[in-house]
Amino acid sequence: MKTNKKNSKNIETVLKVLNAEIRGDVKSALKLLSKDYSMTWVYQGTKELFPNTTNEVQAELEEVYPIKGREYDIKNITESRDVVMVEMIESYPDPETKKIYRTPLVIVLEMKNGKIKTGRHYCDPRISYMHLSREQVKKVFK
Repeated sequence: MKTNKKNSKNIETVLKVLNAEIRGDVKSALKLLSKDYSMTWVYQGTKELFPNTTNEVQAELEEVYPIKGREYDIKNITESRDVVMVEMIESYPDPETKKIYRTPLVIVLEMKNGKIKTGRHYCDPRISYMHLSREQVKKVFK
C-alpha cells in the first residue's frame, strides 16, 4: 500500500496498521493504537446500532487478524490536522467456502501523538456479506 507522494507521519501510521492487519500482526498494530483506542462501526449491527470495540481491544484484534488472504485496495487517502480518511475496498476469503468478500468502505481515524485514538468505519453491512466480483466493485470507482 503506497501513495504517490511522501506520506505524513499520520498516514504512515494508518498504512502500517492496515499492513499489520493483512499480516495478522496484532503486536505491531497495538503499538500504533493509543491506550484508549476505540472503533465504531456506523451501521446497524446484528445485535446493536453502531457496534464498537470493548475494553478488550487486543482480544478483539486477535479474533479478526488471523484471516489469511485479506487485502486492502486503497482508492483515496487524505488527512487534516489530526484526522486521516481512507476510502478502500477490503477483500478477504470466507474461511469455509473460500469465496471472496469485497466491501467498499471508508474509515475515519482520529490521531493523537502519532497513534490512532479512535475511528469510525462506514460501510453497508449487507454488501459485506455478498461475494462481489472485482468488476462489480470497480463500478463504484468509474
